[in-house]
Amino acid sequence: MSRTTNARVRSSSSNQTHELTFQQHETESPVLPVAQLEHLHSFRPDIVDWIVQQTQAEAENRRHSLNRINFFIFAQRVLGQILAFLLGLSGILGGGYITLQGQPWAGVAIATAVITGLAVTFLTGRENKQPSSSNQKHTSTGVKPR
Repeated sequence: MSRTTNARVRSSSSNQTHELTFQQHETESPVLPVAQLEHLHSFRPDIVDWIVQQTQAEAENRRHSLNRINFFIFAQRVLGQILAFLLGLSGILGGGYITLQGQPWAGVAIATAVITGLAVTFLTGRENKQPSSSNQKHTSTGVKPR
């Protein structure tokens, strides 16, 4: 998958017009845009192979980093589930112990508070993790992608 982002800024005065263009190209493969490779080959043919090798190395590094990130996200979610289970179990067992010691209302209150707290955390935690819009990160620079 590839993505090209362009940004252009123009400034006009009474005598002159200035233009500044930024271009960024992201790809998962070592294939760069053909027009850029042809332009580079026209004045520096020896460096085209090096560019392709460096692009391939960068893509491999990006895939490796993405695999690590995915593993850590998975481990975080599994560990969160295990810890939530242990917290709920300890709340229920603690409430049961308090109930057996002669304080039934206190035991029920503790067990109910723990279960309610976990339920609220799970339900509101999913609502707060909505993906942000990709346009939000470009508004701080004042330049919007084309």
